[in-house]
Parts: sequence; structure tokens; C-alpha cells
Amino acid sequence: MLAVCLFSACDSENSDDLFWDITPVEFYIIITDSEGHDLLDSTFQNNLIKDITVSYQGKTYPVVTEYEYYERLYGKAQTRLYMPNFYGLVLRKYCEVHKNYELVFGEFDGMENIDKREITLNLPDDHQAVLSYKNSFEWKSNGEPNKNTVFYLDGQELKDNAGKCGTYNFLYSDNEGLKYIPSKPILLM
Repeated sequence: MLAVCLFSACDSENSDDLFWDITPVEFYIIITDSEGHDLLDSTFQNNLIKDITVSYQGKTYPVVTEYEYYERLYGKAQTRLYMPNFYGLVLRKYCEVHKNYELVFGEFDGMENIDKREITLNLPDDHQAVLSYKNSFEWKSNGEPNKNTVFYLDGQELKDNAGKCGTYNFLYSDNEGLKYIPSKPILLM
């Protein structure tokens, strides 16, 4: 997925200068049970929010709310160009189009060439899933960006539409752990 913002300078001498904002890479995680309950919804009695962590590069990240994330971000220098900002594991309900809450882990630089970046999603009863991606990025001869990101679950490439975007839809049970549910991503217009 590649999102682009285009800015041009006001100075007529530099009117051909373009700045590209390259979409960062993130993992999106949705977890429900067999009855369709959102296990990331704090109002659901049997939610898993306090029992979920992510392990990445020897560090464990607990779930933080979007509010807690923005409190940490407040006061950091901002630029006109979008720069990736690593925030750990954030619980959010991005907009009303999504019926479920989601966990988001990242952000990672979308311009970085990565052979394999891996995180481990930890759930109750020692249930785990290894989420990973590889990313290739280059500038084409015409000056446009070329980015390709491939996501994996436990070493297997995700080929469904949601998986190609880094969205992991899981069905969870205490006995069986996590089961990946292939699906289509929600597209906002």
C-alpha cells in the first residue's frame, strides 16, 4: 500500500520540487471469538486487552490506549513531511466504519528495505502468533517511489486482500488459540 501526499514550493524558482510522503508499515490486529464478540472491546466482559502483549527485539509492549499514545507524542517536534513514529502497541477504533477495535503495532519506515521484520503476538495460555513483513523500496528512474510490502503469519505469506495490507483478522478460543480468518479489508472512500 502506498499513500502519497504531494507538496510543491510556492517559490516559482522551485515549482518543480516535489516531496513524497511514503506510507509507514504497520501491523493491524483484530480479534473476535466464535460468537463474533470483539475481544478488544473494553465493554465486553471477557475482553483480552490486559492479557495481550507484543514481543519485538527483546522488548515486551503492553497495550496502550490511543489517548496514552497521544500523551506521549505531545511535545515532539513535527515536520511538514510525514515521518514514521514508532508507538508500540495501540488499541484504537479508527472510525465508525470499523465495527471492531483493532490493535496497531508500528510505525516502521516505509522507505526501509527489510528482508524480515518480526513481532510475536502473545495471548493468554501461552498462545502466540508470529507476524512479519518484508519491504522493498526504490526510486524509479522517473523520480516516483516504488514500494512493495509482503506480510506473513507464522512464516506463511498472506495472500488475501486484508493480509496484503497488514490486517490480521483472528478468531480466538482458550483451547485452540488463534486462527487466521482471511477477509477483505474495509476501504474508506
